[in-house]
Amino acid sequence: MAKRKNDLTSYAILASLSSEETLDYLQRNGMIDVDDVRDKMVDTERKQILLKHPYAISQGKDGRWGTWVADKTKKGGRKRLVKTYKEDLEEAIVKFYLENDEEIRRKVLTLRQLYPEWIEYKKLRCEETTIRRIDSDWKKYYENSPIVDKRIRDLTKLELDNWIHALIREHDFTQKMYVNVSLIIRQGLNYAVDLGIIEENLFNKVRVDGRRMFRKVRKKKDETQVYSREEEKMIFQEAWNDFENSKRLVYRLAPLAVMFQFLTGVRVGELCALKFSDIDDDVLTVCRMLQRDTGKVVDHTKNHEDREILLPNAALEIIAVSSRYQREHNCKGEYIFSINDKPLVYREVNVLLKKYCERLEIPYRSSHKLRKTYISSLIDAGVNINTIRSYAGHADEKTTYYNYCFDRAPDAEKKRLLEKALAS
Repeated sequence: MAKRKNDLTSYAILASLSSEETLDYLQRNGMIDVDDVRDKMVDTERKQILLKHPYAISQGKDGRWGTWVADKTKKGGRKRLVKTYKEDLEEAIVKFYLENDEEIRRKVLTLRQLYPEWIEYKKLRCEETTIRRIDSDWKKYYENSPIVDKRIRDLTKLELDNWIHALIREHDFTQKMYVNVSLIIRQGLNYAVDLGIIEENLFNKVRVDGRRMFRKVRKKKDETQVYSREEEKMIFQEAWNDFENSKRLVYRLAPLAVMFQFLTGVRVGELCALKFSDIDDDVLTVCRMLQRDTGKVVDHTKNHEDREILLPNAALEIIAVSSRYQREHNCKGEYIFSINDKPLVYREVNVLLKKYCERLEIPYRSSHKLRKTYISSLIDAGVNINTIRSYAGHADEKTTYYNYCFDRAPDAEKKRLLEKALAS
């Protein structure tokens, strides 16, 4: 076989190969043992730490080995380290610097060690519900993965690429699942860049072919996502009866809240925290919400933007009924659907809705489906999509159309509309 010449073509090919591709080739062909290389790198780093140690290592008269390390809490600003064997003392010195010297600590930092610091950083910038979801994803997809115990500085694009693709296949990710789960590695490594641990986030170079890799999600059937017009009328009647005849005390106004959500499409957390001061003539300003898990009322909505909703007459009537009831019973609270100074309990709307559905013998759909019913009703009525988007509190109409557009018409009406549309 002729010896390959070092011509311009060969140089060009060599120049096009990244260090990661070269390392991968050497490893796959048994020309290099990556674990052995890493062991040698660790040994080199260990020796560098010991060389920087400013105090002498000496053996005492008792045969034990000792040295000093910095400690501001001690007299003289240092403390004594003593071990029976020199190797154990050196190991203790290395451990001390890994834990206490910020420059060295960050050089050997792993994603597992960085995560607690990053999640605290993240808590200042997003909702508690998002933090809980992130923490759940960490425990499920990261905690038992070997990749989180490798030095962040040693992570390669190829390693990150293989890891995320294996994770996608193993758990059959949808695109939404991928975005949520990969947030930790994406933003975690961006944080590592900000700290100066690494110069660039190599995960940003990883490419995933979503068309081939992600599980396709079919849109759910209309009847599972919204209430029909007939079902809505039946639930309204049940709610009015419940309000007029109920013997309950604490959640006396909750039936009105169920009807009000049908008529406004507000999120259930927003519904529970509505105040009479949010109403100006026939316009509702949605500006706060009750958090489900904490039970706290916060002065912002899910997307941190206030929004206005034009109220129909039926919604204004419900507010008037609630206001009249509170005056007649000397209620001192400011919340529309509560008889005291506390907001309506988050779960109460779903409790009532489920009870009504069972009485009426119709399928139960959660209170979030009341929101979908409201938005679908506006779409069916031909209300401008930008107005609907605004009322719903969505950033763009794609969210409104894709997640909240469902047909409420019965089959007979669909058939009539079909015949009318196709009539010659």
